[in-house]
Amino acid sequence: MLAAIEASTDKIVKTTDGGATWVVTLNNATFSYFGIPMTPDPSHPDTIYTMSNNIFYKSYDFGSTWTQVSTASSFATPCDIEVFPDSSHIILVGDNTTGIFRSTNYGVTWSTVYTTSGEIPTIAIDGRNKGTAYGTKWGGGGGLVKSTDFGATWTLIPFFTGQSMWGVDIAPENSDFIMVGRYSGSNIYITRDGGQNWITTTLSASNYSVNIIDTLTIFAAQSPGCYKATVPFVPVELTGFYATVSDGEVILSWSTATELNNARFELERRTASLTDDWTKVSEVEGHGTTTIQRRYMLTDKPAATGVYLYRLKQIDYDGKFEYSNTIEVTTETPMEFSLSQNYPNPFNPSTSIAFSLMEQAEVNLAVFDITGREVTNIIENKVLPAGNHSIEFNASNLNSGVYLYRLKAGSKSLTKKLTLLK
Repeated sequence: MLAAIEASTDKIVKTTDGGATWVVTLNNATFSYFGIPMTPDPSHPDTIYTMSNNIFYKSYDFGSTWTQVSTASSFATPCDIEVFPDSSHIILVGDNTTGIFRSTNYGVTWSTVYTTSGEIPTIAIDGRNKGTAYGTKWGGGGGLVKSTDFGATWTLIPFFTGQSMWGVDIAPENSDFIMVGRYSGSNIYITRDGGQNWITTTLSASNYSVNIIDTLTIFAAQSPGCYKATVPFVPVELTGFYATVSDGEVILSWSTATELNNARFELERRTASLTDDWTKVSEVEGHGTTTIQRRYMLTDKPAATGVYLYRLKQIDYDGKFEYSNTIEVTTETPMEFSLSQNYPNPFNPSTSIAFSLMEQAEVNLAVFDITGREVTNIIENKVLPAGNHSIEFNASNLNSGVYLYRLKAGSKSLTKKLTLLK
């Protein structure tokens, strides 16, 4: 364990016996009394970075020894240092009077990427949405800024303009779940949809830090002490909903990342005609409250062939309910290998992708950016029967833009474009 101490002589100390004894590993440093001036490299946990005024240090041995990497004359006292996962050559620093600084060569050289007249107390990097980071502003008009290009440029989020912000954190398993703390005004803000809507809560005095354990449990450090809360949120977070047709039988599968008070799912069906009503087909018991991924499956055999729509009705113990997106299923045996245009398109954040197989095949359905780099795999080498298939694709962890989705079945391959607008 390492600790940075701000005192008459600032220093970094290390313990290897659970805190019984401590050894000074970096002495005569200068830290901000309100900062977190030390961070590990997520890709190489033995590598630790710190800053003392304008001097940037690096440790290769879990903080036992330190090497000076560079001097950045434009820095004031650093408040926070953050390293991008999987791109550990890119490092961000927020200081206490100037703004945000960025290095793309492991801290050897630095450039100013955001200028303000006050502290940048906290920077949070999105571990799932590559290249995305947030920074809080205490002075300079206050606010929250966001970058989607590895910190090269920053945009002020209008909701927080004029507010002196301090802590910010992103849920490790859900990029849409973000928590921000306000220094003056004592408010804590939470979003579950990537910033489209914010929930406001109030705690006493000033915020010093926020920490998200998962989308169920959060912490806030205020001047009187530390607070823990369970966040009320949508009962169930669906991570997939898809259908397979085999011999006229529709097999519907879905999974959840988290559940809160989930009593059951009801499966509903109607024909493609907009005048038809939804009919309950079946139901399955939920798992109550859990943060473990759960998988479900139900089957349906319509009396006649044709085009059908399916949706899930999730019901909690209090009787509250929500509907999933619909997926379309065709029960006729397909005559060709085909990949349909996703619907809706453009979309945010979910869309349905349908395809047909003339025969059983090992299927791979992947999404690529416009450079051809694979960004996610929706179906990975799964053997599926002949028939019509539909799967829901959730792109919450991707940036807005045009992407390609490619279906491979055996030696055959088809590709189409989709557009994500956030």
